Amino acid sequence: AGALVVASIVSGFFIMGSPSQVRLYRFDAQKVSDLQTIQWQLVELYRTTGALPETLETLTDPISGFSLPVDPQSNDSYGYTKTGDDTFTLCADFNAESTQTGTTRPVTGEESWQHGAGEVCFDRSIDPERYPQYPKGMPTAVPLPL
Repeated sequence: AGALVVASIVSGFFIMGSPSQVRLYRFDAQKVSDLQTIQWQLVELYRTTGALPETLETLTDPISGFSLPVDPQSNDSYGYTKTGDDTFTLCADFNAESTQTGTTRPVTGEESWQHGAGEVCFDRSIDPERYPQYPKGMPTAVPLPL
């Protein structure tokens, strides 16, 4: 019975990885989630103002309560570069190669958050047909009747 318990624990490490590896995978998953949140904020700012910001600090908004997420492992800011009127790059430093495919919050249709280990940058382009700008003077949120 003791050998079976030990074999189960050892096989668990081979399947799941060691606790420290699992922790690194969780950091990577949080980094992808943070980048998706930043991307969504960039799209909304673009739809509202018609332009992308020069720096991410522009997204911080005390009224809405949005503050920029930082790398949960290093507490550094994520990388951002405006590369065109409707294009940008988001970067993060990952611990391991991603193992899952997924498309979340697409900007231009099918998009991937697949990454290798180390510094990885994701080039994004906002499709103006899919995400048209809000009409000027029109509120982005409709107030509810009282």
